[in-house]
Amino acid sequence: MKKINIYITAFLLGLGFTLPSCSDFLDRENPSEASAGNYWNNKAEAEAMLAGCYSVLQEQGLYYNYYNAADPRSLDGFGTTDGYSGWWFWSPSEMPLSWGSLSPSCELVDIVWKVCYKGIARCNEVIYYVPQMEEENIIQADADRIIGEAKFLRTFYYNYLTSLFRDVSLSTEPTENGYIPVSPKADVVKFITDDLKAVAQSDALPTTIAASERGRATRGAAWALLCRIYLHNEMWADAADAASKVMTMNYTLEDDYLTLFSEAGNTSKEVIFAVRFSSAIDGTDNKMRGFLSTRNNEEFYSPIGVTNDLMDEYYDIDGNPVAQSSYTKDELLDFANRDPRFEYNIRLKEDWVSDDWINWEQVIAGRINKYQDYTVTEKWFDDQDYYVLRYADVLLMRAEALANSGGSQTEIEGLINQVRDRASVNMPHVTAAEIANAGSLLNVIKHERRVEFAFEGLRYFDLKRWREYSKLSEFGYVGEARSKVWPIPQGELDNNKAIVQAVEWGGK
Repeated sequence: MKKINIYITAFLLGLGFTLPSCSDFLDRENPSEASAGNYWNNKAEAEAMLAGCYSVLQEQGLYYNYYNAADPRSLDGFGTTDGYSGWWFWSPSEMPLSWGSLSPSCELVDIVWKVCYKGIARCNEVIYYVPQMEEENIIQADADRIIGEAKFLRTFYYNYLTSLFRDVSLSTEPTENGYIPVSPKADVVKFITDDLKAVAQSDALPTTIAASERGRATRGAAWALLCRIYLHNEMWADAADAASKVMTMNYTLEDDYLTLFSEAGNTSKEVIFAVRFSSAIDGTDNKMRGFLSTRNNEEFYSPIGVTNDLMDEYYDIDGNPVAQSSYTKDELLDFANRDPRFEYNIRLKEDWVSDDWINWEQVIAGRINKYQDYTVTEKWFDDQDYYVLRYADVLLMRAEALANSGGSQTEIEGLINQVRDRASVNMPHVTAAEIANAGSLLNVIKHERRVEFAFEGLRYFDLKRWREYSKLSEFGYVGEARSKVWPIPQGELDNNKAIVQAVEWGGK
């Protein structure tokens, strides 16, 4: 996997190195903490600093591998009843969500807290200094876009923090000094949603971008992120409205679910915002191992196991839950008799390579099959982007918002059916019998989210907002109180005396 590399500093500029074009800016790295006094001289320098804001997305604690379960996909795999660690030698300190050993001194919470604030600090610099640039150095439209993208990213980082830690320190300027106490989550949410909504309603961000610019925030991404934040904070009307804004734009469902989760899917019209990856390093033949692939040539393995509970969530091909299916147990293991997403997302045990050095101890259920691009041979190395926001999510978020606010049942069912009507899925539409069996139309939406978005980093946050805390860990459930919120890292408490620990973790 390639991190965003931008080897640009004021020193290099002084030596006469040229800056890459705008379309290449996501392939650059932040200018090594360049000082404000010598860096904000033109558009290229401002975009180099913006690229540093994006680069944090690829760092440990966000979309970088699954070490210590610190990336969103692993939160689903190790932190919910959908998955478990397939590498049994990992200890409670290494896998705190699986073992129920989360604590203020846990490396996981420290990693996530620090990387989000690193991104926030970089965004604050861009938002603060770009408006101070001289008009002859950057035109207003370019400045507005750069600031808009930085506000999008700052909103993303703050939402990630509040979704896990709840009350966090709200820092908005790079010049702030001293200790900053935590602000109530509601105050942080109001600040970031007001901030990003103003951007989404303006012309700062483009509606469409060229394929070479994929990975940059757009107006659709801004509205989709707002929809997610509103939904997670039970602001149903705002969530439904934000989703409707996205639905008027040029997004559509990808017909082929497998193509979507391959390198060819990177430019799909279903993808609204993604973290962009490349296996090449600095344009050379040197390569780094990809983040999403778990296959080398024809061999296969994954450190994240899939539970039988998740596998049983996939209906049979006739749209019936497995417990009510007319198919036998053996017939239900035949992919042809199940919701096609069962095969697209999960690989069964008998398909594993028996002599793989890691597979000898993988003896339960299945493994993740999503994001395995079988059209590419050398799969340790991939150029597969990580999808943060996609159109199917927007449809089901609107359905959920409407279901929670007395919306039209016909529209809600229609939104679910759109997702099921994907050509490669083509599952039966919602019926009265399905709703009755599920207990409510909202539970049908929950089912659809689980089978559609398996291991995309959404399940962990879905369960938290549904208050289904007992499903947050397969083996190490720690009780409702401590499942609601992560503890603030002990190192942060030691360094910032203005911060108070969450009450669930011993704070007052």
